[in-house]
Amino acid sequence: MSKKTKAAHPRREKKAEKPARKTARPRRAPPKVPPSKPAEKPVEREHEPAERYLVAIRLDGRPTVKHPEELTLNSLRMKSRYSTVLLRDDASVRGMLQRIKDHVTWAEARKEDIELLLSNRARTPDGLGLTSKFVKEKSDLAGMSELVFGLYSGKVTLARLREMGIEPCFRLHPPKGGFPNSSKRPFADSGELGFRKEGLHGLLKKMC
Repeated sequence: MSKKTKAAHPRREKKAEKPARKTARPRRAPPKVPPSKPAEKPVEREHEPAERYLVAIRLDGRPTVKHPEELTLNSLRMKSRYSTVLLRDDASVRGMLQRIKDHVTWAEARKEDIELLLSNRARTPDGLGLTSKFVKEKSDLAGMSELVFGLYSGKVTLARLREMGIEPCFRLHPPKGGFPNSSKRPFADSGELGFRKEGLHGLLKKMC
């Protein structure tokens, strides 16, 4: 009798192997953000004027001036020949000076210009020269040097100067040795009239 053949057991299918887990990549630390710096304050220039001024000189007399131009000259308080004024530098004043450019010369006022005019040609209400003593009596300023720097830096206004009894109008004399160029031609054309980019200090020294 043939041996009973054992019934073949069905082979168990091997379970599909699970794919190996990928090793998790280490998380990168977020980049370090440098602490924000406080906003830097704008650097203030010590000698940069907060409010600028112009200095203007009338170079001719009345007979050659037309009536509309004479009105402009009078409104700027330049009523006679060689009268000089400190003016606030703005578009309105520059426009007025441009209308009378055939009779005046002007430039941006520098610190040495203001010092020269106040020290030599400014007058008190009594007709005396301006001194540090007068400045101390009429204001809280330490003297002439602080007044000059205050005007140049814009801390002292022309209105405050008038409150002290000082008008920013000055009477000058003819320049020593005369004008080097024609006083009837514009400065850009080798004359003396009109705007001077390089300043008026040289002419002011001759006329103070």
